[in-house]
Amino acid sequence: MHGFRKLFAVLFIGAYAVAFNPYQDVSERLKGAHEVGLGDVVFVIRSQAPSPHVERAMRIKDDIAQQCRLHNLGHPDVVLLHERYGGPHSGHWTLFPALPKLFNEFEEKKWFFFCEEDTRVNVQGLIAVLSRFSSGEEWFLGKSLFDQEATIIHHFRFNEMLSEFIFPDFDAGWILSESLLKSMVSRLKEENAKIDFSIDVKHELAHYIWNEESGLHMTGLPQLCAGNIDPSDLSPLTDEQVKQKIESSKENPSKSGSICVTASPKALPECGPPVPGKDIFFAVKTCEKFHKERVPVVQRTWGRFAKHMVYFSDKADLSIPTVATGVPNTERGHCGKTFAIFDQFLNNPEYRAFPWLAVTDDDTIISVSRLHRLLSCYDATKPIMLGERYGYGQVKGYGYDYITGGGGMIFSRPAVDDLISNGCRCSKNEDPDDMIIGMCAKRYDIPLAHSPLFHQARPSDYAKGLLAHQTPVSFHKHWNVNPDQVYSDWFLKDDEAMQSASHDEL
Repeated sequence: MHGFRKLFAVLFIGAYAVAFNPYQDVSERLKGAHEVGLGDVVFVIRSQAPSPHVERAMRIKDDIAQQCRLHNLGHPDVVLLHERYGGPHSGHWTLFPALPKLFNEFEEKKWFFFCEEDTRVNVQGLIAVLSRFSSGEEWFLGKSLFDQEATIIHHFRFNEMLSEFIFPDFDAGWILSESLLKSMVSRLKEENAKIDFSIDVKHELAHYIWNEESGLHMTGLPQLCAGNIDPSDLSPLTDEQVKQKIESSKENPSKSGSICVTASPKALPECGPPVPGKDIFFAVKTCEKFHKERVPVVQRTWGRFAKHMVYFSDKADLSIPTVATGVPNTERGHCGKTFAIFDQFLNNPEYRAFPWLAVTDDDTIISVSRLHRLLSCYDATKPIMLGERYGYGQVKGYGYDYITGGGGMIFSRPAVDDLISNGCRCSKNEDPDDMIIGMCAKRYDIPLAHSPLFHQARPSDYAKGLLAHQTPVSFHKHWNVNPDQVYSDWFLKDDEAMQSASHDEL
């Protein structure tokens, strides 16, 4: 029961917070009894190497340093995981390989604050919140998420206690005390973590700390917030601009009874005009078995908004129409079919003009307009793979990352060319295409970028609190859902707006 005692130990902190101002000194309103200074905290950003992600991580690093400089707090210790502890395929995004290294390098620190590349933090406010807790005790602090139903992405765990098992919202930031990190590192040395696949790190981390109920439950901290700033607020400011905001905050202190010390954006990143429809080639993997069941769903939902789309199947069907790949259908894997699509994309004269290839399943549900906007952040002239990242064997110090196929796999033309020219291929048609591609990406050092806006499962498989501050790009599966309704609820409005805007331009 030790974990459940801590689960409710800090309810006095206050109701769910909404206000966020990184330049406001809220220390007196949040300060606790324990001495904490900047030198007691390590800021760890779960960064990744591909552009534009590394630039976003550098912006939060610079933002933290700027706050500390202008408030005369000192020099902060900020760690970008991808560059500090290994290359782009090192697997440190799963956190487990990084924890011993963090502990050994920063053994004298009291607190370890982890966040994502678009998280923002009020440094003074965070330090004040941490002073409410003793770092000598085991504390696992975060914004609470919990499953709405037992889900495959969490291995159907806690089906009888879903709302009781909480796990951290990484976008809001989360925290480990030195005492808890020490015990985790000791445990990692003594035993092998039983995690082969890294699917949802935030849940896997919380489950490891829970340790079959002999460990610790996370404590919900309402000052950690997400989805509460605009993407434009992530843009860097000069020292003079920040000083003006600091002075304005002093003159007009927040009257809110609750305060956020972290924030993240809900809207899609704005990187310029959306990629035009003529630049994206959608390849939908299907088979004769689903020509009448799944293909019509695509045709009447997101397929209406894809300017260039081809259905690749084991059989030619003029009523759709489909393109026969020459690869027999397999019950799983579909590697042969995907590589046949690669061959068509590279060599068919009709397809050579497309900078982008989007490979989806016939039960993928995607927003075409949001993909257009998201791809504006990436350079199609350079190798890049984009989607929801999974990992195999990374927690154990070996293995590779891959873009999981159901949520959609996005490739720049140079990425496909690098895969094929380097000799990446399937040993069997039924090999798992996404994992084979991931192995090749590591072997040939082809950049792979993760976006949490792609989803391998259904909306009901994700915590409502997580989806509440996302602008998803895709979901997957028609199982136990109405796919037309999922598309209508999540994507239709944006796709219709894109179509309307295109007509207005004409």
